[in-house]
Amino acid sequence: MRMPTLFCQGVQTAVAAGLVLCLLSACKPAAPPAGAAKPAAAKTTAVASVTNLVAVDYTSVFEELMPPKGRDPFFPNSHRRDPVPIVTTRPDRPPPTASELVLKGIVGAPNHRLAVINNSILEVGEEDSVRVPSGHVRVKCLEIGQDYAVVKVEGEPQPKRLELSKKGF
Repeated sequence: MRMPTLFCQGVQTAVAAGLVLCLLSACKPAAPPAGAAKPAAAKTTAVASVTNLVAVDYTSVFEELMPPKGRDPFFPNSHRRDPVPIVTTRPDRPPPTASELVLKGIVGAPNHRLAVINNSILEVGEEDSVRVPSGHVRVKCLEIGQDYAVVKVEGEPQPKRLELSKKGF
């Protein structure tokens, strides 16, 4: 089966035109005319050097002024740069005691129970720092029963038994 002659001529013309365009773009002159390029390049170099000298005169400097005088230019209402007060422990204040510990719950299977003490989760044999209202206290869990936990508090001679509070609803 032969293709129509008109279609073949159109394809040949398109291919020929594409080749001519490729050759024209590849055959650009190697160098621009001598008189036109040098003054333009000299102008841009002069302008760039003057701009660089001006930029040196206007350098941004950010001072680290604390909040009464300064503030964050990007987040002016932020308090992240406010001075932090230094908290020191008073020697007259006693260390945290076990009376501040509360057994909040017991979770897990009977053969692997976990005790929730002041929002810290401990298992038998585990020791951790537990937050109490007056600071932190180191607690080691010795035993967990169905409604109690026996813990050893750092700084106290005897283990303490914590029991779940019975709330009537």
